[in-house]
Amino acid sequence: MKILLVPIDDRPVTYTFPQLICKSAHVEPIVPPRTMMGSLTRAAQIEELFAFCENAVSKSAPDAAVICLDSLLYGGLITSRRTNDDLKTIQERFERIKKWRQLAHTNGSKMVIYAQSSIMRISDNYDNTEEKEYWQTYGRELFEWSACLHRLSRSAADGDAKLIPGMLQSLESKIPEAIRKDYLDTRIRNFSVNQMILRSLANKATDKNKDNSVLDYLVFSQDDSGEFGLNVSEKERLLNEAQNLGLSDKVTAYAGADEVACTLIARTLIDHVVKKDGERARPVFAVAFSPRQTQSVASRYEGQKIGSTVESQLKASGVKFSIDDLTSPTFNLVVHGPSERQGDHITLPGLPDLSQVDTRAAVESTLECLKEAQGDCIVVDVAYANGGDPLLVEALFDQPEALKKVKSYAGWNTTGNTMGSAIALAIATWYSRLGEGSPEAITLQQKQCLFTRLLDDWAYQSKVRKILNGETSTQKLAEQISPYVKTISAAINIEPRVRLSFPWRRAFEIEIGFEGN
Repeated sequence: MKILLVPIDDRPVTYTFPQLICKSAHVEPIVPPRTMMGSLTRAAQIEELFAFCENAVSKSAPDAAVICLDSLLYGGLITSRRTNDDLKTIQERFERIKKWRQLAHTNGSKMVIYAQSSIMRISDNYDNTEEKEYWQTYGRELFEWSACLHRLSRSAADGDAKLIPGMLQSLESKIPEAIRKDYLDTRIRNFSVNQMILRSLANKATDKNKDNSVLDYLVFSQDDSGEFGLNVSEKERLLNEAQNLGLSDKVTAYAGADEVACTLIARTLIDHVVKKDGERARPVFAVAFSPRQTQSVASRYEGQKIGSTVESQLKASGVKFSIDDLTSPTFNLVVHGPSERQGDHITLPGLPDLSQVDTRAAVESTLECLKEAQGDCIVVDVAYANGGDPLLVEALFDQPEALKKVKSYAGWNTTGNTMGSAIALAIATWYSRLGEGSPEAITLQQKQCLFTRLLDDWAYQSKVRKILNGETSTQKLAEQISPYVKTISAAINIEPRVRLSFPWRRAFEIEIGFEGN
């Protein structure tokens, strides 16, 4: 099986990790050169990217395409918030994607196309690293202003509706009109693009030749959000329109962004098997929240409960699941989390320090879940945002029998990021066992995925990053992380030769490469 993969940018979690997921499933990823992809300060080479994809579709005959539309339409996730490209230019780019079906037909391919398009985020801080320059001065005011506009549109349901106009006026007096206009213009353009993409599915939905539809499945991803905001309003409007157009089975919107390519790879693998072997082949997940209260705890940076994120991610991946006990599920998914408040390994100025959360009871509960589980397990570590729970990972290393059951682990950034990547590795493992490749040939890649998540999410995000204090020295990184490399290697029986770097020249993320890959 071949999958054409167009990442959202060139970061390790979006460019290299999805490829490793494909290889873990013994699937061939067809990926544009990294130099074509967008970065923190550089837009993707859009024309070259289209040429690569069109050549791949017509000559390599991929079975599926997983495409992040932000790269093809704007030049990447970051660029989608910054570019001044007009709506007409972006529409013309989308028209080129519509022709991919015809290109695939030249080789007799019935390529399915799964796509992601982001809903422009609105973050609650003064960090303009990934935003326009004015975010460093007006970021939090814009966040609150956006929330006020959304709440005002729903004021009939709000008990404090009389206060909102005054709050709105106060915020607008603090944010220059030109900045408010620029921000709204960018939002309106991006939302119009998402409406265009959505409606293109409806235009082809009744076509008798199903292969002529533009997309087979579409995810609108929403990262960095509060409970209220223009981004939340846009998500609601897109979902309502999808329902009115009869597209609810082909379109979804949920909290996440960087993990969506992995989620769509998982769905691609599942749909490929189900199409061949029927619904009974669909994998089944038994979900356990540890502790049970985790399900109702607010998920940081997502504006919703952890349980809502878990459910939406499972639905998007295409698995069957139940939160009740199941007999002989394909995987036991254990959501390790907080009982009251999610911690955070990053502390921003003016916000409470949540980097030290008491998770001892949760760790005991999670270990008990793993002990009782019959069969393979997935550990979704959301006790903290922006890194794994040190107490949990260290407890797993002390209990080899429990760790042996864990076929997939993740604990990075948001709940959605963690869920999508953890599910994807599990599905890749499941797919590889169905006989579409040699188990001996892929065991190493599965271990590399698990090693990557443990080294990044536990060792770096929760331990080493705070020691570096923002310094991006690869030598210091190697010195500090070396003991953790040895610990993880021994725990999961792998002897990797690891390359480490700071791909975006900032301490927020690292790249973990493997010599020989």
